Amino acid sequence: MQALKTENLELTLDESIVQMSVNGPMSSETVQSSFEWIKNAQSEIATNDNLQICVEMQADNFSDLAEASQQFRRVGEVLRRAHEIDRCALITDSTWIRNSAKIEGAVIPGLELMAFAPDESETAEKWLRDEPLMEDAPSTAPSSLEAEEKRADAPPVSEKAPEKKKPGSAWDNFTVKGLNF
Repeated sequence: MQALKTENLELTLDESIVQMSVNGPMSSETVQSSFEWIKNAQSEIATNDNLQICVEMQADNFSDLAEASQQFRRVGEVLRRAHEIDRCALITDSTWIRNSAKIEGAVIPGLELMAFAPDESETAEKWLRDEPLMEDAPSTAPSSLEAEEKRADAPPVSEKAPEKKKPGSAWDNFTVKGLNF
């Protein structure tokens, strides 16, 4: 599918993941074009799966955080109307935009949204593809031979001292009965 490129927006399709790069303020026409492009992309993918979207927004591309927030709300307009999208990964260098996006994403029915820092782009890609986010760690469990040797050296169960309970944290029993503001 041919990419959609405007002055401040680029949309491309990589398998079933829409890559959206927002580089500045988007017009209402750009938002509408984005929505239509995504609908067409859904019809072109080979599987019956829905699309996923990766949105990249860097704070430096906006005059201030208010403008960046407004532009993410415009992206949210596309996401609310594009029912073909199940997951959205937002990659941004701004903690404020990441936190704002989590709130915006929480009010879009049927959409999972996670925000990532730029150095976590590989993790975002894995999350969109529903791949494991952590590598399998090598097993630290002893081999069966090592386990047999340990059991041979261990004292009989009756000779073991009873296990001591660790004292709990003071926070474990913390309750709030009332708050006055």
